[in-house]
Amino acid sequence: MKRIYPFALCVSMLGLTACSDDDNAAEQVTPTPAPVELSHVRVIHAGSDAPMVNIMANGAELLADVDYAVSSGLLEVNSATFDIDVDAILADGSTATVLEAQLVAEDKMEYTAVALGKVADESLMLKLIQNPMAEIASGYSRVQVLHASPAVGLVDVYVTAPGDDISSMSATLSADYMDASPQLEVAAGDYQIRITAAGMKDVVYDSGTVSLADMQDYFISAIPNTWSGMSPVALHVALPEGQVILNDINSGADLRVVHAVADAPAVDVFLDGSTTPAVDMLEFGEIAGYVNVAEGAHTVTVAADADNSVVVIDEAEVDLTLGMSYSTLAVGSLSDSMIEPLVLMDNTRRVATEAKLTVTHAAYSAPEVDIYLTASADISEASPALEDVPFKASSGSISVTPGTYTISVTVANTKDVAIGPLEVTLDAAGVYGVAAVDNVGGGAPFSVILLDDFNVM
Repeated sequence: MKRIYPFALCVSMLGLTACSDDDNAAEQVTPTPAPVELSHVRVIHAGSDAPMVNIMANGAELLADVDYAVSSGLLEVNSATFDIDVDAILADGSTATVLEAQLVAEDKMEYTAVALGKVADESLMLKLIQNPMAEIASGYSRVQVLHASPAVGLVDVYVTAPGDDISSMSATLSADYMDASPQLEVAAGDYQIRITAAGMKDVVYDSGTVSLADMQDYFISAIPNTWSGMSPVALHVALPEGQVILNDINSGADLRVVHAVADAPAVDVFLDGSTTPAVDMLEFGEIAGYVNVAEGAHTVTVAADADNSVVVIDEAEVDLTLGMSYSTLAVGSLSDSMIEPLVLMDNTRRVATEAKLTVTHAAYSAPEVDIYLTASADISEASPALEDVPFKASSGSISVTPGTYTISVTVANTKDVAIGPLEVTLDAAGVYGVAAVDNVGGGAPFSVILLDDFNVM
């Protein structure tokens, strides 16, 4: 910013000198202030195995708690030189600087900084794309595309009218990892985005129909798919404010079933009224692997394996979101005719700097509990990690520093251990689940079902 005060002072002094002996006051001259120079800056977290981050600019916090696949939106800043630090937020709450860069932000320029690559192989880096600020013509949308998926090589991208056959088409553009297209203006309307390996026509990503709005600006990154489905990528669409994730239209949702009813026999699980079980002969304590099903509304029916006419959960409704993963725990008691589904959304993204742990209270006979995660079995002076947890409550995904821990579950507000002590090792990039359940047949002593990486040998 220009310093104008000394100039104003000189003008004032000149005016006073010119007064001489004239009785008329000198006319005050006010300088024209220099125009404020402004830039736009956007930050996108596209490091698929990186934790949440804070973004620092010249030592001051610009953004906090930015998670994977999140965009800051366009931020207006004074044009200047910024020292940018990206600080990883570790599981214990401390931070560590993982990326550093200098941004010379010029007047009327737009900058998009994308953190991409992987922590695990030390390829995490910042990709900077800059464009002059410009208006978008009426009737058009502006689109720019970045290849931000390190495990995917050269690809062809087809942007067509919905349903067009691409077999005889030329690709709209081709891109290798870290390539960014120019800004393209296209007529606003409905499109379909498909991605293939370079020179091939087999589609590895299909957006389905997407609408590009009039005079809207889209920055689209192909990022690693950490959601459901077989596509290697998802599309991150950064808008001037926020973002949208476009999962492959064929991604469906991943659904698994956990038998957590201690006094119930083996069961079969049926989806949407089918007479063929999606899961067959699931015993208490067992976990059925994820099944990929179409997004949207479904019904889940659970019946005794020995006699499917004995239905314990009758067409319970579940609504599944494209790209998401779910665990459905059958919980309750057969003897009390109180069996019901507990549907939990799972967080399956692996983070290189932490373990993820989910704890669920599925023990029908147990009261509210406290849950301890400690370095040893001695909890006498420890505070619980989770307090007053009722039946059917789940912690959600908790970030934990990798290491060996002891899990103890006590009756709430006491040190009376009802489950454990259970020693567990939680590795970096691991995903772990623990469900507290009744003993076989129901009631105490209580036990646990171990999920996810606990079951990987």
